[in-house]
Amino acid sequence: MTRILQLGVETNWNLQYSASFPAVTYLNNSEGKPIYEKITEINIPVVFDKPIIAVSVYTTVPVGKIWKYAGYLRRSLTTGLGASFVGEPKNLFLGKFNLIIFNDLNINYFLSLQVPKWFINATIAIYQYEGVDSE
Repeated sequence: MTRILQLGVETNWNLQYSASFPAVTYLNNSEGKPIYEKITEINIPVVFDKPIIAVSVYTTVPVGKIWKYAGYLRRSLTTGLGASFVGEPKNLFLGKFNLIIFNDLNINYFLSLQVPKWFINATIAIYQYEGVDSE
């Protein structure tokens, strides 16, 4: 059977979460430049109930650098024993909409995102697909 989706229709996507996270500076090095603390894992305070999402991650890339990796996304759900991670972490590309389709469960879930330790800021947006999804 063929799955029917309308991913290219903008009105089928609903922004669920958007935020920016700066890294904390705590010292300056010998040249007077700030030393940044790693951005901790970002727990998204939204319950997702659809299996298709799109995640974008942006950061300030230093001049002369080429960064493509934006970290990884993990999915968790609440069980009678507490939060449990489900499936493998999904690698994310920087500056792109990362389309993620979860086929293994049709249950409410939470997301957490870890950006690379060298990011000094991160802006993330997560959209949920609300359009046609039939087989």
